[in-house]
Amino acid sequence: MSSPWVPVASAAVEASDIEWVVLTTGARSAALRAAVESVGGGEALVVWNGVPEAAGSVSARCVVSDHNLGIPAGRHLGVSHTTASIVGFLDDDAVASPGVSRRITDAFAADPALGAVSLRLVDEDGETARRHVPRLGGRDAARGGRVALFLGGACAIRREAYEDAGGYWGDLFYGHEELELSWRLIDRGWRIEYLADVTVFHPRTVIGRHADGWRMTGRNRVMVARRTLPWPVAVVHVIAWLGLGSVRAPRGEHRRAYVRGWRSGWREAVDHRPISWRAVWQLTRLGRPPVL
Repeated sequence: MSSPWVPVASAAVEASDIEWVVLTTGARSAALRAAVESVGGGEALVVWNGVPEAAGSVSARCVVSDHNLGIPAGRHLGVSHTTASIVGFLDDDAVASPGVSRRITDAFAADPALGAVSLRLVDEDGETARRHVPRLGGRDAARGGRVALFLGGACAIRREAYEDAGGYWGDLFYGHEELELSWRLIDRGWRIEYLADVTVFHPRTVIGRHADGWRMTGRNRVMVARRTLPWPVAVVHVIAWLGLGSVRAPRGEHRRAYVRGWRSGWREAVDHRPISWRAVWQLTRLGRPPVL
């Protein structure tokens, strides 16, 4: 692979240069309205993912898919219907804090090499779950700074960076789509920043709230590694996550589903497009080596 692309200076970013994509399957109508209102209805684009009959129930621009595309392909559909230089993503049950668009655009304007920002999720108790902190081990939720990963439910991406990295990988459907895209952003020379002072409310959740969540988690760990990592690193990564995922998954059916998914990830057709060893080193320096 060629050496990482170095971003050139971009034009000044204004508050009007951000649009928000809110992906929904229509199951949380009241929460969806709150999410759209929190980022300003005029800046929001709602992607109705497999629920065309509900498209008139919210005051925002809408894009409708007549079948469920999954999270990465659904978000990509939203991106394709926006034109702003920055695209924000918000879960349909999340509520952004006041001034979120201005804070994000200021961050991008200050750093032309900034490719994505991750915002801080807080739950009903004002706490941030460990898995929502973009650092290994979920440490220091209140400390911002440069990181190796962004979280899809509350983030923003520079369009130039999104297109340069190839966008979301739709085959994943659910789980780890931001991990794969983050690795590609860093491989292409972009930076990722955690804006810990920009909070987004999101109710406390667990992976098992999605019926197939643990199976998809196991499957996608393998698929992402097979597609994105150099083979020596990929092998260590998937072996490590067979153990880590099995321990983290609740006992019983969830754990069995995770292992089934891990096995199925080897059977999926995947085009191997590894990031550079320089990117592997950069991820390691950022505290998140891609073997874990």
